Amino acid sequence: MPKALLKETGHKYKGILYGGFMATRDGIRLLEYNARFGDPETMNILPLLETDFVDICEAIIEEKLATTPIHFQNKATVCKYLVPQGYPENPIKGERIDLSRLPKESGNLRVYPAAVEERAGQLYMTGSRALALVGVGDTLAEAEQTAEQAASAVQGPVFHRRDIGTAELIEKRIQHMKRLAMVK
Repeated sequence: MPKALLKETGHKYKGILYGGFMATRDGIRLLEYNARFGDPETMNILPLLETDFVDICEAIIEEKLATTPIHFQNKATVCKYLVPQGYPENPIKGERIDLSRLPKESGNLRVYPAAVEERAGQLYMTGSRALALVGVGDTLAEAEQTAEQAASAVQGPVFHRRDIGTAELIEKRIQHMKRLAMVK
């Protein structure tokens, strides 16, 4: 994409490229790329960033990113999305979600409202991913537990995948990748 933009516009691309990839029997395939941050990937990475994000942006603009040291905390994150019942095919809309039991945001928990609107101090779902909850911990299990406890505390007609970030799901994915590698 950057070379195509340079050729078409005469200007170098300076910014973020987000790629979505899938492993197949025939190798890695590009599903999509965007000139923006992806979510929930960004929500998992930025809380661990120790380097000033403005310094990174300036390095991109000045074409010095390759020589700019970028540091992250050595921690794990897990992002769990709350979505309205019926999502994605027929999501309910306009229903209220109650965050009164949600633990306070902290260094171990980040809360990202998404497809919600606020009315009179209350949050109402608009039909897509309503709330992202990111657990941060020293281990993946700790991060998953924090995210799961927060997701389970939200009340309303929502659901979330309880298996995201669990050891069982990760092991299942690892075994799937091993099977793909053996099929060649």
